[in-house]
Amino acid sequence: MMKFELGEKYCWAEQLGSSDQPLPLVILLSGDDSMQQLSEISEMLLPRIEAGMCQPFLITGFGPIDWNRDFSPWYLEGTGGRIFAGKADETLGFMKNTLMPSLQSLFFLKSEVYLVGYSLGGLTALYVHCMLGFTGCGSCSGSLWYPGWLEFLQKHQPSGKVYLSLGGKEEKTKDPLMCEVGTATQKSKEMIAKSAKVTYVKEPGGHFREIPQRIGRAILWLLNP
Repeated sequence: MMKFELGEKYCWAEQLGSSDQPLPLVILLSGDDSMQQLSEISEMLLPRIEAGMCQPFLITGFGPIDWNRDFSPWYLEGTGGRIFAGKADETLGFMKNTLMPSLQSLFFLKSEVYLVGYSLGGLTALYVHCMLGFTGCGSCSGSLWYPGWLEFLQKHQPSGKVYLSLGGKEEKTKDPLMCEVGTATQKSKEMIAKSAKVTYVKEPGGHFREIPQRIGRAILWLLNP
Protein backbone atom coordinates (compact mmCIF):
# COMPACT_ATOMS: atom_id res chain seq x y z
CA MET A 1 0.00 0.00 0.00
CA MET A 2 1.20 3.48 -0.89
CA LYS A 3 0.51 6.20 1.71
CA PHE A 4 0.88 9.93 1.09
CA GLU A 5 -0.43 13.31 2.23
CA LEU A 6 -2.28 15.90 0.16
CA GLY A 7 -3.01 19.16 1.91
CA GLU A 8 -4.52 18.26 5.27
CA LYS A 9 -5.63 14.79 4.16
CA TYR A 10 -3.85 11.47 4.57
CA CYS A 11 -4.34 9.31 1.51
CA TRP A 12 -3.64 5.71 0.52
CA ALA A 13 -3.76 3.71 -2.70
CA GLU A 14 -3.31 0.03 -3.51
CA GLN A 15 -3.43 -1.99 -6.71
CA LEU A 16 -5.52 -5.15 -6.56
CA GLY A 17 -4.55 -7.70 -9.19
CA SER A 18 -1.63 -7.69 -11.60
CA SER A 19 -1.89 -6.05 -15.01
CA ASP A 20 0.32 -4.34 -17.58
CA GLN A 21 -2.70 -2.41 -18.85
CA PRO A 22 -4.03 0.90 -17.49
CA LEU A 23 -6.22 0.39 -14.42
CA PRO A 24 -9.68 1.64 -13.52
CA LEU A 25 -9.79 3.73 -10.35
CA VAL A 26 -12.08 3.02 -7.40
CA ILE A 27 -12.46 5.80 -4.81
CA LEU A 28 -13.73 4.47 -1.48
CA LEU A 29 -15.90 6.73 0.68
CA SER A 30 -16.33 4.77 3.89
CA GLY A 31 -14.74 6.98 6.52
CA ASP A 32 -11.58 6.58 8.56
CA ASP A 33 -11.99 2.78 8.68
CA SER A 34 -11.43 2.43 4.93
CA MET A 35 -7.82 1.26 5.25
CA GLN A 36 -8.87 -1.42 7.74
CA GLN A 37 -11.72 -2.52 5.48
CA LEU A 38 -9.32 -2.95 2.57
CA SER A 39 -7.85 -6.22 3.82
CA GLU A 40 -11.28 -7.89 3.82
CA ILE A 41 -12.20 -6.34 0.47
CA SER A 42 -8.91 -7.64 -0.98
CA GLU A 43 -9.44 -11.11 0.47
CA MET A 44 -12.85 -11.23 -1.19
CA LEU A 45 -11.91 -9.81 -4.59
CA LEU A 46 -8.40 -11.10 -5.37
CA PRO A 47 -9.59 -14.68 -6.14
CA ARG A 48 -12.29 -13.23 -8.39
CA ILE A 49 -9.77 -11.03 -10.20
CA GLU A 50 -7.59 -14.10 -10.79
CA ALA A 51 -10.67 -15.96 -12.10
CA GLY A 52 -11.41 -13.16 -14.58
CA MET A 53 -14.63 -12.11 -12.83
CA CYS A 54 -13.34 -8.65 -11.92
CA GLN A 55 -10.87 -6.30 -13.58
CA PRO A 56 -7.63 -5.49 -11.74
CA PHE A 57 -7.96 -1.97 -10.34
CA LEU A 58 -6.44 0.75 -8.18
CA ILE A 59 -8.37 1.53 -5.00
CA THR A 60 -7.85 4.70 -2.99
CA GLY A 61 -9.23 6.43 0.09
CA PHE A 62 -8.55 9.41 2.31
CA GLY A 63 -9.20 10.98 5.71
CA PRO A 64 -9.76 12.30 8.25
CA ILE A 65 -13.50 12.29 7.65
CA ASP A 66 -16.21 13.99 9.66
CA TRP A 67 -19.22 11.98 8.44
CA ASN A 68 -21.87 14.60 9.20
CA ARG A 69 -19.82 17.39 7.62
CA ASP A 70 -17.91 15.84 4.71
CA PHE A 71 -20.56 13.35 3.57
CA SER A 72 -23.67 15.56 3.61
CA PRO A 73 -24.69 17.31 0.36
CA TRP A 74 -26.55 20.23 1.98
CA TYR A 75 -27.23 21.56 5.47
CA LEU A 76 -29.67 19.60 7.62
CA GLU A 77 -30.73 19.65 11.24
CA GLY A 78 -31.48 15.99 11.93
CA THR A 79 -33.20 14.19 14.77
CA GLY A 80 -31.70 14.30 18.25
CA GLY A 81 -29.89 17.57 17.58
CA ARG A 82 -27.64 16.00 14.91
CA ILE A 83 -26.23 18.64 12.55
CA PHE A 84 -25.22 17.81 8.97
CA ALA A 85 -23.03 20.68 7.77
CA GLY A 86 -23.48 20.01 4.04
CA LYS A 87 -19.85 20.07 2.91
CA ALA A 88 -19.93 17.26 0.32
CA ASP A 89 -19.03 19.79 -2.39
CA GLU A 90 -15.70 20.31 -0.61
CA THR A 91 -15.16 16.54 -0.64
CA LEU A 92 -16.04 16.56 -4.35
CA GLY A 93 -13.52 19.34 -4.99
CA PHE A 94 -10.74 17.51 -3.15
CA MET A 95 -11.29 14.34 -5.19
CA LYS A 96 -11.60 16.10 -8.54
CA ASN A 97 -8.89 18.76 -8.18
CA THR A 98 -6.32 17.21 -5.82
CA LEU A 99 -6.61 13.45 -5.33
CA MET A 100 -7.34 12.29 -8.88
CA PRO A 101 -4.64 14.43 -10.61
CA SER A 102 -2.08 13.15 -8.09
CA LEU A 103 -3.03 9.51 -8.70
CA GLN A 104 -2.96 10.03 -12.47
CA SER A 105 0.61 11.27 -12.18
CA LEU A 106 1.68 8.30 -10.02
CA PHE A 107 -0.16 5.36 -11.61
CA PHE A 108 -1.04 4.01 -15.08
CA LEU A 109 -4.79 4.67 -15.01
CA LYS A 110 -7.69 4.39 -17.42
CA SER A 111 -10.26 7.14 -17.66
CA GLU A 112 -12.67 4.82 -15.81
CA VAL A 113 -13.50 6.09 -12.32
CA TYR A 114 -15.91 4.49 -9.85
CA LEU A 115 -17.05 5.97 -6.54
CA VAL A 116 -18.10 3.43 -3.91
CA GLY A 117 -19.36 4.58 -0.53
CA TYR A 118 -21.09 3.35 2.59
CA SER A 119 -23.90 4.99 4.61
CA LEU A 120 -23.53 8.78 4.25
CA GLY A 121 -20.50 7.94 2.09
CA GLY A 122 -22.87 6.03 -0.19
CA LEU A 123 -25.11 9.09 -0.44
CA THR A 124 -22.10 11.28 -1.25
CA ALA A 125 -20.75 8.79 -3.82
CA LEU A 126 -24.06 8.94 -5.69
CA TYR A 127 -24.32 12.72 -5.26
CA VAL A 128 -20.82 13.27 -6.72
CA HIS A 129 -21.49 10.79 -9.53
CA CYS A 130 -24.65 12.71 -10.46
CA MET A 131 -22.68 15.98 -10.44
CA LEU A 132 -19.53 14.86 -12.29
CA GLY A 133 -20.62 11.84 -14.35
CA PHE A 134 -17.98 9.21 -13.60
CA THR A 135 -18.08 5.69 -15.07
CA GLY A 136 -20.10 4.22 -12.24
CA CYS A 137 -21.04 4.35 -8.60
CA GLY A 138 -21.78 2.02 -5.71
CA SER A 139 -24.04 3.28 -2.92
CA CYS A 140 -23.97 0.61 -0.21
CA SER A 141 -26.54 1.14 2.54
CA GLY A 142 -26.59 4.71 1.25
CA SER A 143 -28.35 7.34 3.35
CA LEU A 144 -30.91 8.03 0.64
CA TRP A 145 -33.41 8.96 3.36
CA TYR A 146 -31.71 12.37 3.36
CA PRO A 147 -34.37 15.10 2.97
CA GLY A 148 -34.24 16.68 -0.48
CA TRP A 149 -32.39 13.74 -2.05
CA LEU A 150 -35.17 12.57 -4.38
CA GLU A 151 -35.80 16.15 -5.53
CA PHE A 152 -32.08 16.51 -6.30
CA LEU A 153 -32.02 13.20 -8.18
CA GLN A 154 -35.00 14.27 -10.28
CA LYS A 155 -32.94 17.18 -11.61
CA HIS A 156 -29.53 15.40 -11.82
CA GLN A 157 -29.96 12.01 -13.49
CA PRO A 158 -26.76 9.90 -13.45
CA SER A 159 -25.25 7.98 -16.35
CA GLY A 160 -23.09 4.84 -16.48
CA LYS A 161 -23.57 2.05 -13.94
CA VAL A 162 -25.12 2.41 -10.48
CA TYR A 163 -25.17 -0.26 -7.75
CA LEU A 164 -27.55 0.19 -4.82
CA SER A 165 -27.77 -2.05 -1.77
CA LEU A 166 -29.59 -1.96 1.54
CA GLY A 167 -29.82 -4.27 4.53
CA GLY A 168 -33.25 -5.80 4.99
CA LYS A 169 -33.56 -4.51 8.55
CA GLU A 170 -32.30 -0.97 7.93
CA GLU A 171 -35.70 0.67 7.54
CA LYS A 172 -36.91 -0.93 10.80
CA THR A 173 -35.85 2.01 12.95
CA LYS A 174 -37.72 4.49 15.12
CA ASP A 175 -35.80 7.41 13.61
CA PRO A 176 -38.42 9.37 11.61
CA LEU A 177 -35.92 10.24 8.87
CA MET A 178 -33.99 6.97 8.54
CA CYS A 179 -37.11 4.78 8.48
CA GLU A 180 -37.74 6.19 4.99
CA VAL A 181 -34.56 4.64 3.58
CA GLY A 182 -36.26 1.60 2.03
CA THR A 183 -38.85 3.63 0.14
CA ALA A 184 -36.29 6.26 -0.87
CA THR A 185 -33.86 3.61 -2.19
CA GLN A 186 -36.56 1.97 -4.30
CA LYS A 187 -37.68 5.33 -5.69
CA SER A 188 -34.04 6.20 -6.44
CA LYS A 189 -33.65 2.95 -8.35
CA GLU A 190 -36.73 3.69 -10.47
CA MET A 191 -35.50 7.20 -11.27
CA ILE A 192 -31.92 6.12 -12.01
CA ALA A 193 -33.15 3.38 -14.37
CA LYS A 194 -34.29 6.11 -16.79
CA SER A 195 -30.70 7.20 -17.48
CA ALA A 196 -28.26 4.53 -16.23
CA LYS A 197 -27.77 0.79 -15.82
CA VAL A 198 -28.83 0.14 -12.23
CA THR A 199 -29.09 -2.84 -9.91
CA TYR A 200 -30.46 -3.16 -6.39
CA VAL A 201 -29.31 -5.79 -3.88
CA LYS A 202 -31.13 -6.53 -0.65
CA GLU A 203 -28.52 -7.52 1.93
CA PRO A 204 -29.21 -9.53 5.10
CA GLY A 205 -29.28 -7.76 8.44
CA GLY A 206 -28.99 -4.18 9.58
CA HIS A 207 -26.79 -1.22 8.80
CA PHE A 208 -23.54 -2.40 10.38
CA ARG A 209 -23.37 -5.98 9.08
CA GLU A 210 -20.60 -7.11 6.67
CA ILE A 211 -19.58 -3.62 5.59
CA PRO A 212 -16.39 -4.64 3.68
CA GLN A 213 -18.28 -7.49 2.01
CA ARG A 214 -21.11 -5.19 0.90
CA ILE A 215 -18.52 -2.80 -0.55
CA GLY A 216 -16.75 -5.73 -2.24
CA ARG A 217 -19.97 -6.91 -3.89
CA ALA A 218 -20.53 -3.41 -5.29
CA ILE A 219 -17.02 -3.28 -6.76
CA LEU A 220 -17.41 -6.76 -8.22
CA TRP A 221 -20.61 -5.76 -10.06
CA LEU A 222 -19.16 -2.46 -11.29
CA LEU A 223 -15.89 -3.98 -12.53
CA ASN A 224 -17.22 -7.23 -13.97
CA PRO A 225 -15.68 -7.38 -17.47
